[in-house]
Amino acid sequence: MWGLAYAGIRRHRGGFVGVFVAVLLASTLMTGLGVLMESGLRGGVPPERYASADVMVGGRQSLPVEEDLAVPFAERVTLPQEAVEEIAALPGVERAVADVSVPLGTADDRRVDAHGWGSAALGSQELVDGEEPQGDLDVVVGTGLGLEPGDELVLTHGATPTTYAVSGTVRGDDATVLLSDERAEELWPHPGRVAAVGVIAASGTDADELAATVERDVDGVEAYTGSRRGDLESLASFSSREQLMVLSSSFIGVALAIAVFVVAGTLSIAVGQRRREFALLRAVGALPGQVQGLIRREVLVVAGVAALLGVGPGLWMARVLGDQFSRAGVMPADFALAYSPIPALGAVVLCLVSAVGAAALAGRRTSRISPVEALAEADVESPELSRLRTVSGLVLIGLGLACAGVPYVVSGVAGLAAAASAALLLLFGVGLLGPQIVQRVVGLAHRVTRRSSSPSLTLATANLRGYTRRSASAVVPLALAMSFACVQLFLPTTVEAEASAQSREGLVADYVVAAPAGISGDAAQQVAALDGVDDVNRVVRSQVLLTGTLLGDPTTEAFAAQGVDPQSQDATQDLDVTDGSVADLGRPGTVALSAEAAGFVGADVGETVSLRLGDGAAADATVVATYERGLGFGDVTMDGETLREHTTAGLDDYLLVNVADGQQAQVEAAVGELGLAPSSAESLAEEGSAERDSQAWVNRIALSVILGYVALSVVNSLVMATLGRRRELTLLRLVGAQDRQVRAMTLIESLATGAIAVALGVLVAVPPLVGIAVGVSGQPLPSIVPLELLSIAAGVMVLGVAAVALPTRSLTRQQPAL
Repeated sequence: MWGLAYAGIRRHRGGFVGVFVAVLLASTLMTGLGVLMESGLRGGVPPERYASADVMVGGRQSLPVEEDLAVPFAERVTLPQEAVEEIAALPGVERAVADVSVPLGTADDRRVDAHGWGSAALGSQELVDGEEPQGDLDVVVGTGLGLEPGDELVLTHGATPTTYAVSGTVRGDDATVLLSDERAEELWPHPGRVAAVGVIAASGTDADELAATVERDVDGVEAYTGSRRGDLESLASFSSREQLMVLSSSFIGVALAIAVFVVAGTLSIAVGQRRREFALLRAVGALPGQVQGLIRREVLVVAGVAALLGVGPGLWMARVLGDQFSRAGVMPADFALAYSPIPALGAVVLCLVSAVGAAALAGRRTSRISPVEALAEADVESPELSRLRTVSGLVLIGLGLACAGVPYVVSGVAGLAAAASAALLLLFGVGLLGPQIVQRVVGLAHRVTRRSSSPSLTLATANLRGYTRRSASAVVPLALAMSFACVQLFLPTTVEAEASAQSREGLVADYVVAAPAGISGDAAQQVAALDGVDDVNRVVRSQVLLTGTLLGDPTTEAFAAQGVDPQSQDATQDLDVTDGSVADLGRPGTVALSAEAAGFVGADVGETVSLRLGDGAAADATVVATYERGLGFGDVTMDGETLREHTTAGLDDYLLVNVADGQQAQVEAAVGELGLAPSSAESLAEEGSAERDSQAWVNRIALSVILGYVALSVVNSLVMATLGRRRELTLLRLVGAQDRQVRAMTLIESLATGAIAVALGVLVAVPPLVGIAVGVSGQPLPSIVPLELLSIAAGVMVLGVAAVALPTRSLTRQQPAL
């Protein structure tokens, strides 16, 4: 059988080129995404400030979740000061150095994180010039700032400016700022606690063994060695790991499902072009299993070579995707990807399994029908589908419509997740029923065109009706591209439109006052004391972890949280409260939840919920209000004093200010004199829109990569199918068809294929988008950008036409000969 398989590959090289390309592209995509997923486990930002420490010790920066990925905390998990002494006393420790981080603002409105001079030993930051900071107003800066000892530097903490004298410089960029240890402790908002502890090991002590000792003998700590020290240095690196794993795994799932469809479609064309050969094999006594075995062996050889060759481009793709994720803010620019043979091996295995499974589906009918039926279908396709395929397609479509309708009965995250999954279910169902759908659509079109006197139109309609499987193999991937693009593009726009509307409608304050590195309580009091200021609401932003149920399974999710001043809340912010009162947030141990968060945890007003604050601290709180505008302001609202204590900076993010009538100009000038920037409430909505645009960029990255794969695969399949029609087109030319008529016929076919694909893609995308719109806003009106929709449709049409027109032109330039 292997000899026959190799002979078949040599004999049908043209058909197997298409299969080779489809698997090669799938392997490239899987390898690239696999590298990113592995990087979530082993990659990270190389340590700089902690490069000289053998072991770095910090709090446990994530919450373990059973049978799921750990959920990272948004704020720094601090350690008690006593932990420094405990670590220093352990055997093998030469020295333990505490580190704290203080956010400061520069004159050009940049944020820098300042540290105490004592922590410079953890990064070998030796003085280049000058001396270490002695007093509270001395500072050492990086040489990249261009300052020299004796120069002055104005830095703000909590929007309060302070003039420092540069006492020395160290090698570093313009973000390197080192204060005296006493000054850093004074500005650090968590007295009696430290951000991290750096350990210098005694001579001859192994770092990994010392790390294990620290974790065993000191409660509540996690030790980092090697490249993982960068995780403790940069919380962005720590959270990037989790985001990379979640994004990559979800992209891999979608890409794998698409790859199965694409490879199956390509194999269907390849097998269809050899129906006569397989029919003859069945006629001379070949058993169904032998025919299936021959197809499987051919596919294994071709797919195996293609999958191996796709690994190299996949590694390059991982680097490109990493750069794009950095631009989108998913991970820091200096995040180092991890490379190993595991992603390549996984990609090869997945591609081979997908190819063999697709081969079994593609050759199922050809191998099982009787020899007489096989010969009869060698030149004419049967549009009939097996009962199993028909039932499976109908069930998937039913499940997809049911999932799209879940937000009508289930609110919150569960409803949105169900609606988002509906697109793939619907598309898979449409893919299974593709030939029947194409047959019925073309049948309807035939009733309109049957009176046409155009030979090209008549022939095109007849071809589409007679070869529905061939047409469906092109329609389904194009429809997949269309629907996937619609969902990925218009899901974020729907969320963005509702979030922006909630922000604009809910902000009733006159001004928003913000500073790049946060606002302190003293600065807030100065603003409140200004003549003409009626209300000041101090707002601090963070994240809270809630445990609830998602589609029936217990899970823990991160929700955006805001801390507010309960006394000024109603005058500056309208959360659209549906039950209870946010004024009750002044009572200790209380919280207000959005309708989505309340539904997630299953709590009503008066009930108690358990939560984890931004720094991992566990708390129980009584729900005193529920509200509707969670997208615009955060799903959790609590007293600002409580939330602020559990943030790394301990500062407010912005102030919401109301001004007496006629005092606007006076207040604006006075706030400006304090070194703050007053702006309209509209600016806060725009800032939130910019953050959501950054998150939506990730969707566009996924869209561009997967659509690129689909586009190349569809072009490959269409070219392959068109070249496989050489006998058909040659016969038409021999019986008198002119070249322009042949080209017109294939053009009409490609236009019809594209139009059906666009219509199917839109129909598949509409139910999930409507469901998502209902879940987000309560209205079945998704936010669709017409220009983008038309651009996608035009792209699908151009793709289909070009992939057919070019090979057809090549065929018609040759002399007709059978």
